[in-house]
Amino acid sequence: MRFLRTIARFERTAFIDRAERQLFWKHSITNLRHQALSLQAFGLLAWMLSRLLAHPGARFDPWLTGIGLAGVIGGMAMTYVSRNMVMSAMGGGLCAVAIALCLHSNMSGTHQPEFWVIPVGIVITVGMAPVFADGFSYIASSIAVWLVVSFGQVQAMLHMDDASWIVLMAVSGFGLGILLNRLFVVERKKTFLVQRELIRLSFKDALTGINNRRGLMETLQDIHAIATTGDFYFLLIDVDDFKKINDTSGHDVGDRVLIEVASIIGRHAQGYPHGRLGGEEFGVVFHGAAEAAQAFAERICQHVAALRIAGHLVTISIGIAALQASTDLGDTVRLADQGLYEAKQRGKNRYVLMS
Repeated sequence: MRFLRTIARFERTAFIDRAERQLFWKHSITNLRHQALSLQAFGLLAWMLSRLLAHPGARFDPWLTGIGLAGVIGGMAMTYVSRNMVMSAMGGGLCAVAIALCLHSNMSGTHQPEFWVIPVGIVITVGMAPVFADGFSYIASSIAVWLVVSFGQVQAMLHMDDASWIVLMAVSGFGLGILLNRLFVVERKKTFLVQRELIRLSFKDALTGINNRRGLMETLQDIHAIATTGDFYFLLIDVDDFKKINDTSGHDVGDRVLIEVASIIGRHAQGYPHGRLGGEEFGVVFHGAAEAAQAFAERICQHVAALRIAGHLVTISIGIAALQASTDLGDTVRLADQGLYEAKQRGKNRYVLMS
């Protein structure tokens, strides 16, 4: 039960913004492309087999056959090159209608063409339900398929003894296809959102809610690669005497200290990448002049020093090092660590800018 509750927390039912919605549609189209092509190839193969198994004396309209084949090939080509919703929907719809036209041309070679309208229509529309990325394009394509397969056969079907059953089967097949398509779209959306949430959480620190070491270091590496102007600084922050707080008041109080310190860093570092590197260490990537970086470090020190948690005066020490692409990132982090060590040696609750 605990595991299920944990998984349930990861589930979101709505997109965060328009960009995430567009990413979902792009993701769906990319993942569905090969499945759609496989299904389209299966439909083409089924039609070819139906021709081979047709009555020896059956006659088929060559024009319908040619148009249908051209449509299938064109639809598959559009599906293959599709990179957006419109192209994907057009390719899938064209291919479905073309296969329906090919199978419709086969009906003229049977003794009871009206008998095949329902099974052909249901097989095509229900079979294609999983590979349409959205409901609107699926419904439009399904209506077109039913119009094609039933063309010229409606009157004969309505005069049959079981006409009410035929209508019921057609409506049920149409509704079943819509339901299946909706279920697949919802499941794809749920899976996409869970994956996005898990990816987001993999870069977040579970205790403080800010970036974890992985999230901060990846950002730091990206900034380091473009830091050519000398206006980037890495701040390495450490909570003073944190082991003493843990030993005397327990880990619960220690966690409160980390949460409060992270909250202060987060409020003042808005717009600057920041995160918890591990234990009581935090990091901030500051963009600005050296004087601004020092003023920023001073403000954080002052606000943290105002904390009183379970009788403990909380302070931090900060080491600052310039972040430049010409300097190895590991050397920059070590330089900031040296500045942090020097700040502690000077009495803690202060910052040191290394040059």
